[in-house]
Amino acid sequence: MSKQIKLPSGATATLKDPKTLKVKDRKRVLRASEVDGGDLSKAMALSDSLIAMLVEDWSFDLVIPSVKLDTLDELDMADYDALVEQTKEAQEVLFPSLAKTDETETDPKATTADSNGSNG
Repeated sequence: MSKQIKLPSGATATLKDPKTLKVKDRKRVLRASEVDGGDLSKAMALSDSLIAMLVEDWSFDLVIPSVKLDTLDELDMADYDALVEQTKEAQEVLFPSLAKTDETETDPKATTADSNGSNG
């Protein structure tokens, strides 16, 4: 079920329920985040693609980001940051092995049982 959120500017956005996401959504996010640059550039690209995937509608006088990703550049930083915050549940659905667990909280580098690619 979609949910409507109110952003700091007073604008609203209707977001897709992360539980309805499919493998194609994961692949789309991963492809979109494959950009040249450092970690910050990759993190921004990942955030942009997650927002674009989740936003079904909004009250801005702008095309939604799934149609034109550059519209995110026109948002106030507070609104953008609020949308990024809303992507956290989607990140956990799309990438469950990266979600916080007791093990990753104890050792943040150990995201999976075989995180370094070796077999023992």
